[in-house]
Amino acid sequence: MTNNRTDFNQCTALIFELLYQEFPRETDVAVDDLAEPLDEEMADNYFATIRFLQREGLIRYQKFYFSTFNGMVLTAKGLQIMDTIPNMIQPEQTMAQQISNVLEEDNELAINHVIREIIKLTG
Repeated sequence: MTNNRTDFNQCTALIFELLYQEFPRETDVAVDDLAEPLDEEMADNYFATIRFLQREGLIRYQKFYFSTFNGMVLTAKGLQIMDTIPNMIQPEQTMAQQISNVLEEDNELAINHVIREIIKLTG
């Protein structure tokens, strides 16, 4: 059994990193390609996470076709958050740099912390 919040944080970090690197180009994102191996519960959490990020105005996508979100891109709000340099965590690093670092380290606690900071910025 997976932890919904852990899946949410991991998926959010992966999506933000990918879309930030691709910005301003729209990209197709297949949930099955985000993490291997995906179990059914984790896949459901990833789908829900992407839809949540879209509803919150951080990303947008053109359509959903099979297990792929087509034409996904950061919104202006999402880009602004990714370019933010918060006072805590790693000074002088944007949120995008911090996400990249914690994903590279594969540190679940650090990923959770960075995503919590991002969610605070959306309020």
